[in-house]
Amino acid sequence: MNQDWRDFVVTVDQRGLATLASAASAAVESLARPTGPRSNLTPAALHELIWSMEICPEAGSDLATVLADLGEVVWKHGVVPSDPACVAHLHPPTLIPAVVTELAIAASNQSMDSWDQSPSGTEVELHLMSWLAHLIGMPTSASGIMTSGGTASNILAMTLARSWAAQRIGFDVLKTGLPEQASRWRILCSDQAHFSVQRAAAQLGLGRDAVVAVASESSGVLSVAELDETLTKLSDENLEPIAVIATAGTTDLGAIDPLHEVGQRARDHGAWFHVDAAVAGALLLSDRLRPQLAGIEFADSVTIDFHKLWWQPFNASSLILSDAQQFDLLRVKSNYLDRGDELEGMINLVGRSLDTSRRFDAAKVVATLRTLGRRSMASMLEHLVDVALFAGERIEGNPQLELVAPPASVMCVFEVRGANRDDLRRIQQRLLARGEMVLGRTEIKGRPALKFTFMNPLTTFDDVERLIAMVTAEIDS
Repeated sequence: MNQDWRDFVVTVDQRGLATLASAASAAVESLARPTGPRSNLTPAALHELIWSMEICPEAGSDLATVLADLGEVVWKHGVVPSDPACVAHLHPPTLIPAVVTELAIAASNQSMDSWDQSPSGTEVELHLMSWLAHLIGMPTSASGIMTSGGTASNILAMTLARSWAAQRIGFDVLKTGLPEQASRWRILCSDQAHFSVQRAAAQLGLGRDAVVAVASESSGVLSVAELDETLTKLSDENLEPIAVIATAGTTDLGAIDPLHEVGQRARDHGAWFHVDAAVAGALLLSDRLRPQLAGIEFADSVTIDFHKLWWQPFNASSLILSDAQQFDLLRVKSNYLDRGDELEGMINLVGRSLDTSRRFDAAKVVATLRTLGRRSMASMLEHLVDVALFAGERIEGNPQLELVAPPASVMCVFEVRGANRDDLRRIQQRLLARGEMVLGRTEIKGRPALKFTFMNPLTTFDDVERLIAMVTAEIDS
């Protein structure tokens, strides 16, 4: 096809923006698809369909045709997070203010590594981080950085904790590597904590064995008594806790560790206190739910994901430090980017990040918060918590099902009475294969279980009844 490549370079003149608007309309049209959480195409058929698509022809095609093909080949057979039967993961439907702002983010293409590549973007991100720190209850010295996800935020937090521990004994770990004492360093967290803690320890040269898992209670929260016992044992073995991590919203049960008590133990032992609130951080928006996070304000660092219960498109996470100067533990100056001789007021965010180039993801979060406001966001959260509680009540009253633990946030984890691991696998996989439900399947302390994760604020109690009925029918089939 004969077409001029110049027509595809985004420009902000009248002609360029009109072309972009027309293309955006075609992209929206490509999203039209049948209802359901996913299509019933088999993995083999999906592979054949996708791989039959030509990736890079010699001559290009009409954009509207390409987008329509993507609609038929890709979007039609993807997962639909907005469907009430899509309840496996912390995978939210997105909000319109964020989605349309994504277009502006991509079109303007600000690079968040240096002030001269994103002057207004830098200020917006810093403003958002300051607001979030205030929401947490941290001092005015607090600030943060956007990251690609909770894993990246947790790894960044542990990187800083390691550098902080080294600095206290006179080592610059980023320059000279790990000191001999590092073999005694330990990171404590619940046995229900996210696997990114082990990943961080491995990447930081401490090794996964440096992570000490503290037993949790049946509800999924970290046991303070077990934490005390573990800390005593480490002291007896001449091992040093350099970081203690509390989880606010475990991946499966949504459990929130006793933040105040865990933080106090961290302070008593001179350890960095990190709260992984990737899941439950959004509860800070709700006057009703916020008390569950009491003690988070005393953390040295906090992870909060916007692409979970803030309903943002992937990727959008953050790491907030109570003292923003601690980011200097990470900073490496460069001759071309972060020189250290910038004009007063210029901040190069690359000094706070493990990434260099980053998207201006703060813009979509700000657009969402300004459009909906705190009360609406809180109402959505509270509804989903109520949906999970209702699901728990209905499961308790179902003779074939049994709750693993009472719902703590938006998750509801349950067993099928008399069923084993393979039985649950078959139930989950059959519903997935037919495109009827994307159901969660997990294991809690050796107990195989199924899981509803309610992320769609449009989900109703009737939807919950239908989902439970679908699972029950599958048991009987």
